[in-house]
Amino acid sequence: MKKMINRKISGNPRLLSHIGIAVLTCLALVTIIQWDSGLFKAEFREGDIALRDIYAPYNFDIRGDINIKTTEDARKKITGLVLPVFDFKGGTKDSVLKKAQSLIDSAALFKAAQDISEQERDVRLDEIAAAYNLSEALVVSIVNLKDLEEFHKQVKNAIESFMSKGIISVSERARLEDDNVTKIMLTGVIEGVEPERPVTEFFTIDDLKEEVGIFSSSAIRDKKERTVFVDFVNAILSVNVVYNKDETARHMQLAEQKVEPVYNMIEVKKNETILNKGERIGKDHIAKLKGIEQNESSVTKIGGLFGIMILVGLFIVLAVLYIKFYVSRLFTGNKELGLLAIICVLVLLAAKGIVVSPWPSSLVPVAVASMLIAILINSRLAIIATCFLSILAGMISGNILDVAGLSLVGGIVGVFAIRGVRRRSQVMVAGLSVGFANMSYIIAMGLVRSLSFDTYVTESLFGLANGIMSAIIITGVLPVFESVFKITTDISLLELADLNHPVLKEMVIKAPGTYHHSLVVGNLVEAACEAIGANSLLARVSSYFHDIGKIEKASYFSENQSTENSVHDKLSPTMSSLVITNHVKNGVELAHKYRLNKKIVDIIRQHHGTGLVFYFFKRALEKVTDESIGEQSFRYPGPKPQTREAACVLLADSVEAGSRALDDPTPSRIKGLVRKIINNKFIDGQLDECDLTLKDLERIAEVFTHILTGIFHTRVEYPDEPEKQKQ
Repeated sequence: MKKMINRKISGNPRLLSHIGIAVLTCLALVTIIQWDSGLFKAEFREGDIALRDIYAPYNFDIRGDINIKTTEDARKKITGLVLPVFDFKGGTKDSVLKKAQSLIDSAALFKAAQDISEQERDVRLDEIAAAYNLSEALVVSIVNLKDLEEFHKQVKNAIESFMSKGIISVSERARLEDDNVTKIMLTGVIEGVEPERPVTEFFTIDDLKEEVGIFSSSAIRDKKERTVFVDFVNAILSVNVVYNKDETARHMQLAEQKVEPVYNMIEVKKNETILNKGERIGKDHIAKLKGIEQNESSVTKIGGLFGIMILVGLFIVLAVLYIKFYVSRLFTGNKELGLLAIICVLVLLAAKGIVVSPWPSSLVPVAVASMLIAILINSRLAIIATCFLSILAGMISGNILDVAGLSLVGGIVGVFAIRGVRRRSQVMVAGLSVGFANMSYIIAMGLVRSLSFDTYVTESLFGLANGIMSAIIITGVLPVFESVFKITTDISLLELADLNHPVLKEMVIKAPGTYHHSLVVGNLVEAACEAIGANSLLARVSSYFHDIGKIEKASYFSENQSTENSVHDKLSPTMSSLVITNHVKNGVELAHKYRLNKKIVDIIRQHHGTGLVFYFFKRALEKVTDESIGEQSFRYPGPKPQTREAACVLLADSVEAGSRALDDPTPSRIKGLVRKIINNKFIDGQLDECDLTLKDLERIAEVFTHILTGIFHTRVEYPDEPEKQKQ
């Protein structure tokens, strides 16, 4: 067994290097934690006799009884955040539609009646008006309309439009505004639709007076009919967003149950006597001893060093397991793992330097590691690293509750704040988010512990400074890490997304058809990657550059040919195939010339995989009767797509090109073409080396079909105006 393991490790240099990086990281972290530190570990049981005097090594707090007032305040605060629940009454719209239909039918029957007296006519009008709660004048106006069917059609459209969006009562809107409520929780909505809605999204009956008028201006041409339309629609529309008092109360109760009790904190001063030799250990002693154990930071006893090594080693093993099972595709070599190790070691070293200096522990820069890892590697991994680094930073400081908690809050907020950052200037905004999160945590802890106002205000300002300094540090070191480790970030990708890049400007002049094709492919790829959770920005930017190899011989590609005669008519199929496939090699060379990012270069190289240039292969077969023509000589050199982004570019490139050949691009034909092309690529094995699933391919096909249908949409033919209107 031992020989087998040794053979496996020695035969796998990559595994060996990964183990080496993990061991070196473990040693570095343990050295940092152990440097000038000591750990006190209390192991006592209630009722035992103390064998020595024990003193508090520093100031710390322990948890006492529940603070009823603070807990109640916290519960009131959390219930104040609960959104009021409203029911969306879908059946109300149907009732209103039926009512409108019934009225129009009654009006039509009345209008069709011929031999009735004036008195009977008045009686029927009164009955209709009373039945539908309308004025007799309005009913008469409806009956006198020229085209009741068209009028009903527009009324139906108005009801659908306004009631589908939702109508709330004027009094409820006023109550919500008085309570400063800006959002409500809506029940009865379609599955998949966000239930949280802004209050301003819904109409009131008062709002509809103006809105119906605006609607009628485009729906009804005749001014008199428009007035009838407005009066009738306003009269018939009904509230369908109704406050649900019971459900709101239930939500508040659930929110209260989630609030953890707030405990009083008992302050223990440095050098305060915890236990005297010979004293029986009681509950209060145990609480204080546990407080020391929880807040102690390093090791002084025999075995302490070993304990720290086990702890750090455990964290590293957990991190490695997480990487292996969840983000292994991001760690293709030593680069990413080495980068992760360097960031963690440097940040923990900085934390140690701050702890042993006169500066407060609230400046510990765990958020720097959190945001750097999120930008350079992966957000999920950044959260895992934040958890581990926060605990280690807490151990270093001797105050796990404060420093680890502060680092965890600031770090996780930093990860979320930095996710959408695509410009270097936005890093400062993320840093401010971290700073304000730190301030909130410090102020909250200060209030819970009843610290003096000056103390937690000073600490909170240092917490804000932590976030700002983190942003400044990241802005300075990010370009260094990008350059040294050849990492592609969204920030650098967005800089490349500028269509004024020299090679793209050259393409728009020399190969305008290819340029337009690349833009459309970029749109297709971006939407597809968003649908499957891939890097849409990388895919879009790579799409802009994927065909730059066509610039040199633009006229050899059909999208750039302006005449019916093709230059390929004078070439043999083999030579034509060589020219076509060479655009990949030329594109890679051009990408290197302009120093494009490696991931973009890889997608340029992989965007055709080992696909067959079918058109020229078929021409070659038609010219040669024997079987001397080899299919391999008509295939792209590859490699096949290695990432989901590269695979999406390959599929979008083929689908966009294929869609241009459709004679009548109806939605059904576009859908069939998209699925046929994707299926052919799948059968040809072009997707074998990337981790796209069949579910991903289904989503990609839907996105491609939707976008191409929009691109090739048809317009209705507008009818000529009637002769009377012309006159």
